[in-house]
Amino acid sequence: MQASDFPETFQQQVLSELRQINQRLDHIEGDFANLETKFNGLETKFNGLETKFNGLDNKLNNLDYKFDTYRNASDQLVRLATTIIIAAASVVILSPLLQSVAPIINY
Repeated sequence: MQASDFPETFQQQVLSELRQINQRLDHIEGDFANLETKFNGLETKFNGLETKFNGLDNKLNNLDYKFDTYRNASDQLVRLATTIIIAAASVVILSPLLQSVAPIINY
């Protein structure tokens, strides 16, 4: 090896190493691009899940409202049925009692 060949050989080695570094950086750049694509996909899926969750939340609130309405209607129906039963029982019980007391009142 001659003295004049040394700078060229060194230069070739440096250039070779720089090319390898450049290839690695290109590879890393591609990896980052893939990560960005995957992250954007995850963000899209997350937004979709958030939309579905909001839809489920609305449905749950609607179901809650329907259940409360059903419960209130059931309570009112029970009160109405109780009132009808008490009124019917009063008529059944008081009618014979008043008929038996009526002759006494007429005198």
